[in-house]
Amino acid sequence: MPTELNLEMYSESEVLLPRFTGYISRGLLLHMLQQVDPTVSQRLHEPNIMKPYSVTPLYFRSRKKNGQGYLLDPRSPCRVKIRFLEERYVRDVIEYLSKKNMVMIFDTAFHIASIEIKTKDYSELKEEARPVEAFKLYFNTPTYLASLGAGFYYLFPEPQKIFLNLMRLWNLYTTTQKYAIDEVKEYKAWLIKNMGVTGYEVRTMLVQMREKKAVGFVGWAIYRMKTDDEWNKITCMLARFAEYSGIGGNRTGGFGVTKFMPKKAK
Repeated sequence: MPTELNLEMYSESEVLLPRFTGYISRGLLLHMLQQVDPTVSQRLHEPNIMKPYSVTPLYFRSRKKNGQGYLLDPRSPCRVKIRFLEERYVRDVIEYLSKKNMVMIFDTAFHIASIEIKTKDYSELKEEARPVEAFKLYFNTPTYLASLGAGFYYLFPEPQKIFLNLMRLWNLYTTTQKYAIDEVKEYKAWLIKNMGVTGYEVRTMLVQMREKKAVGFVGWAIYRMKTDDEWNKITCMLARFAEYSGIGGNRTGGFGVTKFMPKKAK
């Protein structure tokens, strides 16, 4: 069951945070899980496997900024969203927070003021989806997509790459209908014939994550569909699912955070 945990925290003091904090959010989550069950934290930290979670960067108000980052204002809340595609991990986070309502970021204590939990069953996502003429997808954090056989990442919100990536994630974690290989091929053909980008405003962004760097695109794209059939509905379902799963690479480090905005319904 896709689940989102929205944590509101307050820092005990000012702290200098980097310009991009997605990897800090990931470290925060893995630390909480490690305190409850080290094997769970280790499992979710294994390289080269698809992960059943995504995070947002930290959202906070800053007092000032410099070349190293932003100075957090401790008078205002700091928020982070953690999304799981499997329900079992939610219990571990809740168990941690029930025993200890504090986390450490660098050498500064952050006290948990509140936690909001939002869930949406896979079957609900499918049942609630409706065909639309067009929708807007916001890419709120850097997003990049794999390009098979190439030594670089794809940096444009092309429909086939976006939605086939999401269908793969759906098939990995859904507890309801999975799409067979023939259906995936049919969907790919439908995307080529019936879906296109009719407007966009994107730019690339270089992100520093400690010693590593990565490039992704941010902005928005408008997707328009020619038909209002079942594949139209499934595309809208996947776009909504993306708000829990994230899109593309490094979803566990704050990349690929999106927002689905349907336009005129048929």
